[in-house]
Amino acid sequence: MLRFFSVTRFSVLTLAGLTLTACATSRTAEEQELATAMEARATIVPAGQAEREAIRTQDLLTQAAFWAEQHDLNPGDREAAVEFVRVLRTLGNDQRAAEVARQSMALYPDDADLLYLYGLSLTTSGRGGAAIEPLSRARAARPGDWRIINALGVAYEVAGLSEEARNRFREALSVAPGEAAILSNLALSYAMNGEAEQAERMLREAIARPGAGAQVRQNLALVIALQGRFDEAERLARTDVSEETAEANMAYVRSMLTTQRRWDALRGDGAR
Repeated sequence: MLRFFSVTRFSVLTLAGLTLTACATSRTAEEQELATAMEARATIVPAGQAEREAIRTQDLLTQAAFWAEQHDLNPGDREAAVEFVRVLRTLGNDQRAAEVARQSMALYPDDADLLYLYGLSLTTSGRGGAAIEPLSRARAARPGDWRIINALGVAYEVAGLSEEARNRFREALSVAPGEAAILSNLALSYAMNGEAEQAERMLREAIARPGAGAQVRQNLALVIALQGRFDEAERLARTDVSEETAEANMAYVRSMLTTQRRWDALRGDGAR
């Protein structure tokens, strides 16, 4: 899936080691500007809890700007860091999300949310091997959280460790039996290892579960196409995407099958 939105954090001027003269008239224009910026920042106070709750109902770019400002104002603000990373990931800026999470982990090294989000950001950037360590630490910090275990499974899969990935998906299912997202990820692991029929059975089970949405249907369409049933796959794909997109997806799968490309070209963001 292509992501079209990205956001960079608004930069806030940091002053270090700057000595200003006592007489304002002797200041250079640059010093005047720097002093004004510093004074303006000193008047900014962190947003209250009511304002923070209200911002969560706004559009993503407004949320990104708000949490960027709160994080810049106080890099030690854990809530601002977590929310900023979340919205960056939603906007598709996984590289920036990973940077913010990593920096915040210097202050909160054992925080399960930051470890989880850091691992997700690495995984969706294709760095599954690097994501295994933080996600394993998140799992230790918050045992029994199926989302973390599921994300760890995806990291292992992206790293090419399919057997370990399946173990983690099964572990997640033991915590959340029948969860569609986990079943879908486990099915894709089978599909990427050449077991498309097994994957189809699992995806049909997943799609019947409460909460199963477009991603599960698209995964099922993909697996059906991998078995050469392109018309059936395209009809299913059109449920969620345009006719042109469905046709393009089927053309891509046909190309993969005819050129014998590796299954790992299909890997995507299955974490949640």
